[in-house]
Amino acid sequence: MELKKFWVRGFKSLRNVVIEFPTRLTFVTGPSGSGKTALTEAFDLLRHSNINSATIGIEIWDGGCRTAYELSGGKKTLMTSCNSGEAEDAVRRFLDSMIIIRDVDWKGVRSLRPASKEAKLLPDASNFVPLLYNLTGGAIPDSLIEALRYVMPVSDLRFVVDGGVLLLQLTTEDGIAMTQATMPSGVLKTLIVETALMMQPSMIVIDNFECGLDPEAQQFLIDELRSNDVYALVVTNSETVLDYAKRPQEVVLLRLDKGETRARRLGDEVEESLKRHKLTLSELIASGLLEPL
Repeated sequence: MELKKFWVRGFKSLRNVVIEFPTRLTFVTGPSGSGKTALTEAFDLLRHSNINSATIGIEIWDGGCRTAYELSGGKKTLMTSCNSGEAEDAVRRFLDSMIIIRDVDWKGVRSLRPASKEAKLLPDASNFVPLLYNLTGGAIPDSLIEALRYVMPVSDLRFVVDGGVLLLQLTTEDGIAMTQATMPSGVLKTLIVETALMMQPSMIVIDNFECGLDPEAQQFLIDELRSNDVYALVVTNSETVLDYAKRPQEVVLLRLDKGETRARRLGDEVEESLKRHKLTLSELIASGLLEPL
């Protein structure tokens, strides 16, 4: 299934924003107040039908079937080139498996919880420990431990159920033991993203991606998103994160113009500017040499 386009009108500063998806991985950045958080909220709202005045939609292709799905004023509209029942099912599967990570509730993430049944990752990720327990059957795969070694020297990671409370217990190579209550944010953030990827989502949207992650962990998780071949929207406040893009076409810049968000996906001309000025993408943006939106 391919995501071709996303649009939103009349939501906060997103009065008329259209983003096309020629690449599976997209980085989104812009100044404070340019609409980055509103964009992640709009993707989240698309999964629900309680939209009042805004209009939000997507276009997907599934097996040669082209379908546009839109929510506007609480009403759903489906336009397709194929059987409407099959198209509706494709949209439902895409939206149901979409994962949004935003406004992470670090207190909730670190809290001790019972081993409850969880089927979906909440946007604030507060339920990721019991969800990971369910996904793994209580047995942490070696691949997850290897992933954590990009963040911390880990020798072991396991679940412990103590008095009905579910503990995620980590042991470092120095023999230091800790649970989710005391793990560093970078470790927890890596585990949250890895948990999301285990669910094989149609798309994953991560707001404030760099929060809690050092550069090595950022690079590792970007590589993980690429290798899983998932549609990923990486929303960041840091221009240096853009240097993980393989080409400028993976980057969408936002800016606020008279209270309205403008969005621009970079093109081939930026590739030429990078070569001409011998700059990284983050340096080019910071330099002011990039043509305005």
